[in-house]
Amino acid sequence: MSNYSIVEYLGGSNESKCGYCKQTGNYNSHGFWAHTMNVDDYQNLIDRNWRRSGQYCYVPNNKNTCCPMYTIKCDAMNFKLSRSHKKILKKVNRFLRDGVKEKNRTNNQDIQSGISEEPTPSKKQTSLDVKELSLISKNKESEETIKARTSSEMSIDDGTSHSSEKTPSTKSDVAQNSLRPTKKKFIRLERKIAKLAAKGLTLADVKRRNKSKQKTLEDFLGEEPTNGKHKLQTKLVSVSAAQGSNITISYDLFCKYETTIHKSTDNEFSNYNQFLVDSPLKLRKDGNSPPEGFGSFHYQYYIDGELIAVGVIDILPSCVSSVYFYYNPDYSFLSLGTYASLREIALVRQLSKSCPQLKYYYLGFYIPTCPKMRYKSNVKPSYLLCPEVFTWHLLDENLSKEIDSVKYLKINKTEKDKDAASKDDLLYVMILADRSAIKYKDYKKVSSINWLKKLMKSKRKSVDDSEEVMEYASKVGKNLSQSMLLFRC
Repeated sequence: MSNYSIVEYLGGSNESKCGYCKQTGNYNSHGFWAHTMNVDDYQNLIDRNWRRSGQYCYVPNNKNTCCPMYTIKCDAMNFKLSRSHKKILKKVNRFLRDGVKEKNRTNNQDIQSGISEEPTPSKKQTSLDVKELSLISKNKESEETIKARTSSEMSIDDGTSHSSEKTPSTKSDVAQNSLRPTKKKFIRLERKIAKLAAKGLTLADVKRRNKSKQKTLEDFLGEEPTNGKHKLQTKLVSVSAAQGSNITISYDLFCKYETTIHKSTDNEFSNYNQFLVDSPLKLRKDGNSPPEGFGSFHYQYYIDGELIAVGVIDILPSCVSSVYFYYNPDYSFLSLGTYASLREIALVRQLSKSCPQLKYYYLGFYIPTCPKMRYKSNVKPSYLLCPEVFTWHLLDENLSKEIDSVKYLKINKTEKDKDAASKDDLLYVMILADRSAIKYKDYKKVSSINWLKKLMKSKRKSVDDSEEVMEYASKVGKNLSQSMLLFRC
């Protein structure tokens, strides 16, 4: 039985209150309790829109729930840093180097809004930014044209610039002028062009050079100072190791986070343990796994030896799956939620070196109706899972608009679920009964004999559980229903 996943199906449920939209009686899902589970089965489950919370695994009933949920994953090997990502990485590095707490929105606000922050201005006002370069290319103006127009349109007298431009008379003139840089930018461009010309270079050369020198995620993380005001350390520990001596410290950090950020008062140690420490996944180390192995882990962040954040993750055959993240609210200025997601993407890329098939980062559920989840769409390239056909689709601008226009979207409208379980497959669902793994058709024969014996004594009616077993098989799919063991009394 050691290689089998053993689950106990609990059926459907209607929660009294949705944790996302806060409505009552509208959240609907199906779930089971996983007594034990191998990582391959769980990988297949999350690829069918399932998630786990501790040992409880659930799948939302998107057609009948208030907040439809779509599994989202990022292709970590082709991940592109956004301007906002770069700013956060630089901010963390500056804090570690100088110890200065920069004024910023709280980490919770940053995650909820998902809005990219404006870039930090350059120290040299004469420097050429990316916007100016792109503007030049849009206008298709040569350097000589810019210089000629600059000299004819502007004169500098005692540090004051005067315009000789005429008021545009047509809409096309207005549109063209709206694309032109300001006069101060023309002056900076002229100076820049002159400096480049002295070196035998052009603006196109600079653009190509800057593009070739774009920093990777690993470059930014490698710039974290080792001899600055503060020292950052990360540790990846299995959940069994997380239950050791520092479990109290982790729990205290969790309570502080829940109380401050989510205003929660139900933070009993037993709830924390069941939610974030207990896991049905069995640690597996073999020739196909990374050195750390497959299973559930706590990714811990320390500053100057103090635990400031914990990311609960599952390392699976094809991905790193984010389960939960909590942190010390005193460090909200570092945008730790976004920073941790970048760290976990870097972890995927690191693990992929020894485990090539592990190349995705699963961010959990993408919930279009929940503003807190909007930030996930900024991690690119990302893909959404169709909750009915279970195929992956690039989350681009078109899909984003389509999914926002309706309450629930069946993303793949042309195909069918290739792993759907039929009534004929019901007989081959694997069952765990009397400590034996048998097919459902054999279990029915044995249970019928047992019921005949009980009928002779108690005259009770037999209970047919075929509908429940069929519902279970339809939710997990044909293949998983024939590999996992469904517990039967």
